[in-house]
Amino acid sequence: MKNLITSFALAAALLIVLSGASNPQLGNPDNYQRFELPFYGQPISIVYDPAMVIPNPGQLTSMSILKSYRLLNRKPKRTLLNSLLEAKQRYELNDFLFYRLARTSVQVVYGDTDRNAREITLFGLLVDAGFDVRLTYRGNRVFVNVYTTEDLFEVPIIDTGGRPYANLSCLDGACRGRQRLFILDEQPNPRGRSFGFQLRSWPALGVQATEKEMSFNYHGIPQSLKVTFDRTVVEIMKDYPFIHEYAYLESPLSPTLRKSLLPQLRRYLEPLDERQRIELLVSFTRSAFDYKEDNEYFGHSKPMVPEELFGYSFSDCEDRSALFFALARDLLNIPMAVVAYSDHLTIAVGADNIAGDSFTYEGQRYVFCDPTGPKDSSRIGEIPPGYENKNFQIIGTYK
Repeated sequence: MKNLITSFALAAALLIVLSGASNPQLGNPDNYQRFELPFYGQPISIVYDPAMVIPNPGQLTSMSILKSYRLLNRKPKRTLLNSLLEAKQRYELNDFLFYRLARTSVQVVYGDTDRNAREITLFGLLVDAGFDVRLTYRGNRVFVNVYTTEDLFEVPIIDTGGRPYANLSCLDGACRGRQRLFILDEQPNPRGRSFGFQLRSWPALGVQATEKEMSFNYHGIPQSLKVTFDRTVVEIMKDYPFIHEYAYLESPLSPTLRKSLLPQLRRYLEPLDERQRIELLVSFTRSAFDYKEDNEYFGHSKPMVPEELFGYSFSDCEDRSALFFALARDLLNIPMAVVAYSDHLTIAVGADNIAGDSFTYEGQRYVFCDPTGPKDSSRIGEIPPGYENKNFQIIGTYK
């Protein structure tokens, strides 16, 4: 009986292997090709079957695009998708970084030609990966749009069927102004999951450790640090779309920066009382970095995650707030409120016994603690100069 069961098991396994080998979505393993893709400092091996490639649909119409997509579904694209999904899991990529890896890989597979065929292929890969994706088109271009529930800015959004879709094909800034797009009726995965952009953790990619000498003033006394940050995080954020301000504050320090910066700050904080600890952290964010508005430095709005302040020569109020928020959360674990004026972002800390300008929100008293300025001041408990009579809103809290 045992031998009979073993025979059945071997037959079943053989059937699985044979069925996998004949699966048109997997193609012929003898034809597989492999390339190594440099991805934010990490070489990633990608496998695909060249037989997956489809031609451009020609003149764009609903029928020509649909015909190309149906052709793609008869091609062995699953080999590439499996390789991408394996990399997503291994390197702990969020949805957006998975998309970036997929887009770059499709570019390698197709080369610089057949742009619309590449977009249709990317659409098919995202559909098969479980997302709700829609194709739009206009003139001679096809666009990939993903359903998302997260806030995005400066990214074209369409609403259809009660769902918002972000145009991933326009993240490079090539789609300026309002454009009327035609939506392909085909919706292969209408119950697909929402596409995520959140930065709750960093991927397990290659670390590009970079040292930086820093100094700051604490109550007029110069202090110095030697900080090591991960340039991989800085490079990732160069390609990131503009997400909600609070998401930048929620993003963590990289393991490299945590290991380097936090122990040094902790030694400074150890002999201090609560107010002095807050003053020291705010002294660091105010005086260790040079200030310049995004539009003057980058030519456009560029909110930063904490790591980026160490990778650029200048930063502004949003960036200082993100860094202070991360440091106070990790080192002091105190309540905080993110305070947004029409043209300024700042932080208030939860404290019942610290004197100064304050407000009460959801039963907690918060004292103003602006991480941006005045540059050489260590004082807290003051509304930012010039904002004493201006309205503000609370866009997030940490408790």
